[in-house]
Amino acid sequence: MSDAGEVEGVDAAVVAEKVDAARAAVAASDDVDAWLSVGRETDVSPEPCFPYLLGFDVVWPTAVVVGPDTAAVVLGRHDAPTARDLGVHDVHPYDESIAGPLREVLDDVGADRVALNYDRDDVVADGLSHGLFLQLRDYLPEREFVPASDLIRRLRGIKSDTEYERIRAAAEETEELLQTATATWTPDTTEREFADFLHERMAERGLDSAWAWDYCPTIHMGDREVGHTLPADHTVDEGQLLHVDFGIRRDGYASDIQRLWVRGEASDGLRAAFRDVRAAIDAGHDALDAGAVGHEVDAAAREELTARGWPAFEHAFGHQVGRAAHDGGTLLGPEWERYGEAPRHAVRAGEVYTMELGVATEWGYVGQEELVRVTASGTEWVVPPQTDLRTLPE
Repeated sequence: MSDAGEVEGVDAAVVAEKVDAARAAVAASDDVDAWLSVGRETDVSPEPCFPYLLGFDVVWPTAVVVGPDTAAVVLGRHDAPTARDLGVHDVHPYDESIAGPLREVLDDVGADRVALNYDRDDVVADGLSHGLFLQLRDYLPEREFVPASDLIRRLRGIKSDTEYERIRAAAEETEELLQTATATWTPDTTEREFADFLHERMAERGLDSAWAWDYCPTIHMGDREVGHTLPADHTVDEGQLLHVDFGIRRDGYASDIQRLWVRGEASDGLRAAFRDVRAAIDAGHDALDAGAVGHEVDAAAREELTARGWPAFEHAFGHQVGRAAHDGGTLLGPEWERYGEAPRHAVRAGEVYTMELGVATEWGYVGQEELVRVTASGTEWVVPPQTDLRTLPE
């Protein structure tokens, strides 16, 4: 196909990069002849792979077929001009039924074994509805269907240069927003007011939140109970902590970091807790590289923290970040049933992970979350980590 075109409202550059990556993933697979992603009414029921493979919403049933050296889209006639302008796929419009054109495209690819977007554990790889699966079974009775899980982990996890730069820019702006917010803090500032300030700055800049707006940022002032909580009227007492878990979505890509500030002088106990949390994160970071298995990275951080006398954290050590703050794929987590197979997958170069854990103390929650990119030779920080407690202005 020709180079990607320019289509208003469509992230054409990313779609072109990711379709190239999808073809390479299919070519490298010994298990499938083609990858088939199908969606309909995507404004109501999104297909998580379509932003990468197509880039725009559809109404009629639509199929993106990726082979080892081709990419095609079968879609309603009224959507065909947008697909053609994109300049990435062979475009096959239809009026009455997708079935015939879809069979012809798969025959042209020589696809007997077809990967579909379903997965027991990974929500971003489970975009095919059961109803559409049944329709495909009727349309393509002679084809063998297998899950596209590994293809999706590669497509979504391994970030192109464009994607990584957007994540990095979002993380940098997240840090800058937090610095702006804390510069205006006073002893009377409440969690609610701190969140409102950030929301106002985000609205001014046209930024979205990395997760639900009302819960992003998640703020804990003092020793209140930690969790996915709404901001309240708590303030920070002398010697206590301001803990913020925050991320934005900019140009379609998210950030996710946690930062800490103390009001006044930190006690020796608080400084010791911070050092222990940093040591555990560093232990996980030392274990994180291409080829590492997710649960082994989690174990390195978990064992360092418990060896220092703290209880183990009750969540995964790290998750991938991309279009979403929780971007699916390999998880740096324990082998718990709730995580399924995600912690048993290997880390790949090009993936971006959080590394997060914390401990509850009398001064507040000592929680840290860093962003790191895995490279062929190790890792690199997306933004500089917080290695010291920050002090709120008086």
